[in-house]
Amino acid sequence: MADASKRPLSSVKLNNPVNLAMIGTGAWSGCIGNVMKKSKKVNLVTCYDPDTEKRIAFSEKFHCEQEDSYLEVLERTDIDGVHLATPNASHAEQTELAAQYGKHIFVEKPIANTIADAEKMIKACQDTKVTLMVGQHMRRLSGIRKLKELIDDGAIGLPIQVESNYSQNLGFAISPESFRWKGDNSGCPGGSLMTLGIHSADVFNYLLGPIYSAFAFSNKLYIPAPVDDVTTTIFKYESGVLGYLGSNYASPKAVWFYIYGTEANLLFTVTPPELPFEEYLLWWEGVDQDSSLKIFKKGQTGSESLPFEYGNPILEEVEEFADCIQTGARPETDGEGALSALRLINAAIESAGSGKEVLLN
Repeated sequence: MADASKRPLSSVKLNNPVNLAMIGTGAWSGCIGNVMKKSKKVNLVTCYDPDTEKRIAFSEKFHCEQEDSYLEVLERTDIDGVHLATPNASHAEQTELAAQYGKHIFVEKPIANTIADAEKMIKACQDTKVTLMVGQHMRRLSGIRKLKELIDDGAIGLPIQVESNYSQNLGFAISPESFRWKGDNSGCPGGSLMTLGIHSADVFNYLLGPIYSAFAFSNKLYIPAPVDDVTTTIFKYESGVLGYLGSNYASPKAVWFYIYGTEANLLFTVTPPELPFEEYLLWWEGVDQDSSLKIFKKGQTGSESLPFEYGNPILEEVEEFADCIQTGARPETDGEGALSALRLINAAIESAGSGKEVLLN
């Protein structure tokens, strides 16, 4: 890419709605393209992907323009922000370059593979005063919002322990041309822990605050890719509350959170459907319809189902990004929050390698 360090920042006159470019047109981009077209707050103007066939297909499906390079996107003065759905290892370079051009950045999780890259991204956006938002949509599920509300209102008494497992058998579909085939920092370290477990890590921070330390086991059992396919992490909050995070790449789909308290326990479960992969990704817009929340109260047998309103977590985060561009507000899932989630994942990877407890800070 060309050196943009001496180029002036774009003086974009913000539109209402804002103008966005989709960078990376793989499977997840279909879900993002759908919500961008539904939203009245954003215009999907153009796209870029180094894979010409994917780029053309995305452009035709969502009736947007396409560019021959990422730099051509950034040089457009009518683009307010970029949505990065690209391999983890490219996030830092793409974010720093977009910031130099004065573009606001939405980057899909994880913010980066390494703490150093995440910190560079945060600094680049702070220095140029552009928005950096990270796609951590799990906390936006209505059942998770209800969990947070109940915990904060004291419905479970004092929190004791938290557990989560987010797993699915995607590992069997990973092929050598995928960036997830590589288990080092050039690909996707930690396998399912970085791809799926990062969502649980963000939710854990959202629910109960800073995590102090972690200890983990990780093994490669079944999938063809040379990455570990099963992980178990235990961790401790600064408050003393203990937690478990499980994630694997080889089992049928499992998504659940269990919160234990002195007065009650809460169980939030998502039941993902068995669909072709791209249809499954689109299903996440309506995930609330296949979710349930139960409370188990002290002194009572059985559980009580708790209702919650349905939403669209993917649309919510895309529209918040637009709002932040317009107002300068800080995103809920900002760079610092994403860095906190990444610290837990990286600590787990380090612990699994060393056999020792790792402090997050």
